[in-house]
Amino acid sequence: MRKLIDSIRDAHNALLIGALLLLCLGGLLYLYPREGNFKYTYSEGQIWQYEDFYAPKETEIYLLDEEFESAKEVLRQNAIPVYRRESSVETKKIEAAREVIHQAVAYMNPTDFSEWTGNSVKDEGAIEAAEAGVIEALHDIFEIGVINLDSQHEDFNTNNEIRVIEGAYAADVKVADLLTLSSAFERFSNDRRSGPAYIHDAVTPMIAYNLVYDEAATLKLIETRINGIPRKKGELKEGQLVIRKGERVGTDEIRELDAIRKNFEADKGSRSWWLILLGQALLIGMALLSIMVIIYIVRPEILEQPSRVTFLLILILIMALMVKGALLTDSVSELLVPLCILPIVLRAFYDSRFALLVHIVNVCMLGFIVPSSFDFVILHSFSGVMLLYGMKSVARRSEFFTASFILLIAYSITFFALKVVQDGNLNTITLQDFGWLAGNALLSLLAFPMIFLFERSFGFLSEIRLLEISDSSNQLLRDLNEKAPGTFQHSLQVANLAEEAIREIGGNELLVRVGALYHDIGKMETMAYFTENQHGVNPHNDLEPSESARIIIRHVIAGIEMARKARLPEEVVDFIRTHHGTSRTEYFYRKAVQADPQVDDAPYRYPGPLPFTRETAVVMMADSVEASSRSLKEFTDESISDLINNIIDYQQEMGQFQNAPLTFKDISLIKKVFHRKLMNIYHARITYPEKIR
Repeated sequence: MRKLIDSIRDAHNALLIGALLLLCLGGLLYLYPREGNFKYTYSEGQIWQYEDFYAPKETEIYLLDEEFESAKEVLRQNAIPVYRRESSVETKKIEAAREVIHQAVAYMNPTDFSEWTGNSVKDEGAIEAAEAGVIEALHDIFEIGVINLDSQHEDFNTNNEIRVIEGAYAADVKVADLLTLSSAFERFSNDRRSGPAYIHDAVTPMIAYNLVYDEAATLKLIETRINGIPRKKGELKEGQLVIRKGERVGTDEIRELDAIRKNFEADKGSRSWWLILLGQALLIGMALLSIMVIIYIVRPEILEQPSRVTFLLILILIMALMVKGALLTDSVSELLVPLCILPIVLRAFYDSRFALLVHIVNVCMLGFIVPSSFDFVILHSFSGVMLLYGMKSVARRSEFFTASFILLIAYSITFFALKVVQDGNLNTITLQDFGWLAGNALLSLLAFPMIFLFERSFGFLSEIRLLEISDSSNQLLRDLNEKAPGTFQHSLQVANLAEEAIREIGGNELLVRVGALYHDIGKMETMAYFTENQHGVNPHNDLEPSESARIIIRHVIAGIEMARKARLPEEVVDFIRTHHGTSRTEYFYRKAVQADPQVDDAPYRYPGPLPFTRETAVVMMADSVEASSRSLKEFTDESISDLINNIIDYQQEMGQFQNAPLTFKDISLIKKVFHRKLMNIYHARITYPEKIR
């Protein structure tokens, strides 16, 4: 039982990372669509790149959505407007006309009445007969219909038809067969039944519109006709050829493929949902496992810190949420999703190779969520490669704008190429597509605040942070310059040597520079005890060798305390801890040996640890070489070369680099860089052989 507990304790990192991976897998699985995906992607004009495709079962073919919408639009444009005959208008106006006529006839003299009606006697029967003629003329006008054309129909010509409804009856009538208000006035005026001038002048105002536009009835008629549009275009028999490989996808093929795809999606209930879920879990699991393998090969140190794995998985989930959100929002295209935020953020904390590998795996994993997986993967993979190639660093804000511009160009070219290859024409490419891509490039600038957020949340060290603390106006560096100017100048020279060397062998140049600038800040506590700060007086002359060694060694501990108090990143503190490794203070140790050959060397050794990165090892070399070079009596090619070789070879013999990933070739290159730089610093001359006589 004890062994089991010990093994669990020893493997707690692996168990925690495994739990994090399971949580991430569950989150991604939740975002994946539950139904199986139709595995073919196609668009009109595109070349069919798959095998010959046959109908899997009997399938009914329907109009495409765009065809149906086009048919509806044609129907709307050619729709017959509906006008309602208002019978109440005729009733009211004729009743009013009777009163007007009755009053006019009552005051009419017999002579005028006789001329109008031909009856010399103005009795009740003759009056009723005269009134009836006027009313009939008025009724005929209302019977034909006086139309009040709606403003949207003012451009109708005489051949246009409208539908006139009255009660339950409806009839299509040409506009030419109807009356306007002015034509109705004229018709009534020319009708002999309308009576003498003062009779028809009195009755004419009774003529009014009785055909009025009915918008609701018109829309209902349009809807009825739309519902009557036949959607079915035919049917496919099981096993019938739909399209051959290499053929261009046309409208007919689109109809057939759409029908088959919709049947496939509608038939999801007949497929085992748990099998689809299992397949998705396996795919996501393989993708996450691939990322873990990449970490193991490229950045194994991440596996030692579960918080770093947490950061990476959170970043992956954020990308998946953005893709899913775009797919759920009809008004937003998936082209807008800034997936290249991931490689930018990873590049800020790690290197381009690691960022690229994780980005490509992530894009492939998310490709199963979107409809056009192939296009999605190609678009974001190619653009990510171009982004990381063009983005030299993330140390300056201008680099983010450069990255955004590179992304826009890469996205645009890749998208254009995909469309041309697949569709064979430019008709399917719209400015809106490039607008989405431009928005994507702009949204990639969100990487800047995300880097800051992750840096503070997970204790990362970005190039932006390194630039901030490398500024000479930083409080610690200002104090070092004021209190120990000799040490400050020494640190600057060490930074120059180390930066040049790490550039030659490969590594984080900015981190090396910052580490070198801060590696000796502990000397501020007792600056007079270090030769570079002394001016003729050496306080070690009055001390025992062991006490001198204690003071010298103390600057490492003091430096760590100062760095942590100033909240410097641990990666920078590592340079303070390791720049002497476990080496001895040789001068004071040898002085002690002269007095007592049996003296223990433990009090004269630095506490370590040994340098464990290329960067910390290079700073150790640069520190020793730069300090020792100040004691040279003459600066020649030979003396500088001997100095560098003696110091680095001795450090190597003492095992100071055994934990650092350096090769013999790396060390040889470092020596050459140091030699070149010191020659330039001290303006040393090369010793030429005597001329052969």
